[in-house]
Amino acid sequence: MAKKIYFTSLKGGTGVTTCAYYIARALALTGERVMLVDGDAVAGGGLYVAGLENAQVYTLADFEQGACRAKQTLLSCRDAVNLCVMPSLGAVTKDVAVRAVAETEGLFDYVICDKTALAACDEAVIVAEPYAPSLKSADCCRAMLADGGMKKILVAVNKLSGAQVIDGDVVCAEEAAALLRLSLIAVIPEDLTLPVGGIKPATLKAFAAAAQAIGGKSDFYPNVLKPYYGIHGYFKRRLRDKV
Repeated sequence: MAKKIYFTSLKGGTGVTTCAYYIARALALTGERVMLVDGDAVAGGGLYVAGLENAQVYTLADFEQGACRAKQTLLSCRDAVNLCVMPSLGAVTKDVAVRAVAETEGLFDYVICDKTALAACDEAVIVAEPYAPSLKSADCCRAMLADGGMKKILVAVNKLSGAQVIDGDVVCAEEAAALLRLSLIAVIPEDLTLPVGGIKPATLKAFAAAAQAIGGKSDFYPNVLKPYYGIHGYFKRRLRDKV
C-alpha cells in the first residue's frame, strides 16, 4: 500500500506545489515509485513545475466523465523515471481525485497530493514560510486538519533565509515548528532563482533531505545559516538587503 501525503497551505504563495513536486522527484530519484496528484484544476500548476505543460492527453476531468481510466491520465516526468504526474485540469467534483488515487492503488510506493484527495491521505504536510502571517495561517490549517481527523500533521518550512534568521527578522525552522506544535519534516532555503525557472544545488539537497525524512531514513536538515556566518557571510547578508 502506498504512503499517501497531503501537501497544503491556507495561504497562497508559500510554495506548496513546488515543494510537493521536488520532494516527489527526490523520492523518485532514490528508486521509489511516486505519483504526484496535481490539485490545480484551473491552471495545472503542477504540470508547469514538472515541465509537462500541454503534455496531457487525459486529465481527471475525462476520468470524471468515464472517458478513461485513472492510470491513463498519468504523465511520466522527463527527469525522474519513477515519477508520474496526474493532472486534474477541468475536474469539477472534489472526490474525483480520491477515486483516482484508489484506482491506482498498488502502482506506487508514494502518492503526493497537492491540495487534493485529502480523504485518501494518511498524513499531511503544511508548507509554511517563516513569517508571522504565514505561521498564523499554518496554525489555522493545523487546527482544520486536526478537527477533520488527520492524525499525523507535519510542517515544511520553505523560503528560509539564513541572513534573515541571523539578523533577527524571522524565526528559525525549529522555532517555527515549535510555535505550530508540529514536527519538522523539511527545511528549504530561500532560492531566488526558483521563480524564474532555476534551482540551486543547495535547494535540491534540501529537497533530497526532506525526501529522506519522509521516507523515515534520516532526520537531517540543511544548515541554512552557515553560508551567512563570518566576513563573507556578512557581505552576503548586506548584498541580500540590497537585492
